[in-house]
Amino acid sequence: MSAHRESVLPFRCNVRHHDRRSVHNRRRESPREASMSRITPLRRTAADHPVWTFLAVTVAYSAFVFGGFYAAFGTDLPSLTALPYAWGPLVAAGVTVWIVDESVRDWLGQLRNLRVGVHWYLVGAGIMLAGDELEGVVAVVLGAEVTGLLAPPAAYVVTFAVTLLLAGALEELGWRGFLQPRLQRRFGALAASVAVGLVWIVWHLPMIAAGVGNFAVFHEYALKLVAISILLAWLYNNTAGGLPVVMVAHASHNVPTLVGVSGGVPAVFGVVSGELVFYWACALVVLLYASVQTLTSDGTLPEIPGRLTGASPRGTDSAD
Repeated sequence: MSAHRESVLPFRCNVRHHDRRSVHNRRRESPREASMSRITPLRRTAADHPVWTFLAVTVAYSAFVFGGFYAAFGTDLPSLTALPYAWGPLVAAGVTVWIVDESVRDWLGQLRNLRVGVHWYLVGAGIMLAGDELEGVVAVVLGAEVTGLLAPPAAYVVTFAVTLLLAGALEELGWRGFLQPRLQRRFGALAASVAVGLVWIVWHLPMIAAGVGNFAVFHEYALKLVAISILLAWLYNNTAGGLPVVMVAHASHNVPTLVGVSGGVPAVFGVVSGELVFYWACALVVLLYASVQTLTSDGTLPEIPGRLTGASPRGTDSAD
């Protein structure tokens, strides 16, 4: 009997010792496991719904910035508010790409896609500048005289540079650099560009309501943004994701009107702005010569930036 007990006791001791080590190991790994258990479902949900994730982060960041400035300054918001607010789509796109475990480096790599042909830069900037100057050009054709630049030359350079490097043009890393390529894979380029334009309008509403920025009559501004969104998508797709071209065009649109004219502009522009007419005319020309599915003549779409293999993290091209 004693021999039997002697043979069992060491086994029991070994079992207890093994159990203590297992409990110790579980306790040591549990914080990391708990952390991963929280992150993994978040990434899985974001990977299944990257567009909704992007929109949610955009809203959260923009609300944080706007709310912070409103708490500090009340209804008299400084024009500086527009600067960090403009970073919303950029921040949202970067966060989403990181959450879904795609390549942030590849997504930012769009900024290196500079060599797409000088003509695309000229076309993009030319369209944006021509739209702003159309009313003055028509007035001159009808007999008005040019009175000169409406702002000091440095003002145009500074506005363009600030918009391109620090403000509005950075939005394009979100709008055209993230949202457009994902939506157009599922819905087509034209529908995607209209959808991006509508989101763009809604995102501007807090700034419009606060009177920060130079916004026209709302319905004209909204229609103009949709037309511009189509044109910027056309530039993006035809340059195989040439985001710098889109950013230069965006910055060109924000430049102040170049020249003034004497005698005013034709009365028709009191009903509908020259910008609205010109941008929609250009958008319609694009639609006459390009496929509505791709906004290109060869029927191709650029790859989704950040997806190194061109496939979604979950094995589909879902844009939900």
